[in-house]
Amino acid sequence: MPSLKPDLHAFAPRADDVLTLADAMVRRRPAAGAPAPTLSPVEQLVRTMQTVKAARFCAAERLERKQLVSVVSLSIVSLYFVGLSVWQAVYAGSISDPANRLITLVSIMSSVATMVLALIEAMNDYRMKAHFMHACAMQVNDLLQELRLLPAPEATAVQDIRRRYNEVVRNCPFNHARIDYLMSRPPAQLGKRLALWLRYAASVYGLYAVCLAGPPLLLLAYY
Repeated sequence: MPSLKPDLHAFAPRADDVLTLADAMVRRRPAAGAPAPTLSPVEQLVRTMQTVKAARFCAAERLERKQLVSVVSLSIVSLYFVGLSVWQAVYAGSISDPANRLITLVSIMSSVATMVLALIEAMNDYRMKAHFMHACAMQVNDLLQELRLLPAPEATAVQDIRRRYNEVVRNCPFNHARIDYLMSRPPAQLGKRLALWLRYAASVYGLYAVCLAGPPLLLLAYY
């Protein structure tokens, strides 16, 4: 009578099967220290143009925001100075001496902030810088589209586009900032992205927020 006990050796993996699976895992795993695949000159040029285009579009947007915030902040801080001066003149008899000195101090701070913002606006000229950045990004984008439309780019065509790209970058009198490059390539991690946005907000709105919030906070704290 044949035995009903199963033959466990029949289900055991063979040595060649184990080696085959191990070899497959090794093949799938990238070799440690393996060099990254080299890019062709066309791919390198495309990647460079994409990076510069994105960074300069971000720079143009950042400078336009600073232009708007600068004008609004300058107007509001000027209203602080005028409003406090009118308040002192109208209610001169009903304001105590400590309050009068505080209002005078805040009024002087508002006038100084007005002059500082006006000088910063005159020296930087954010609108002109934003115009140059946007124009440069548009020209780089045109060259990028022209390069992508070439069916089989030859060396002479690629060299001509590279030369024109270098001329476009050199003709722009301004360069984008580090924050513009980082904003064009936001990190995938949420924490790093939030930190980048906080840095961007501080770069764009930090000075103007201090000038706008300083005088009212000082009045509320000591009046």
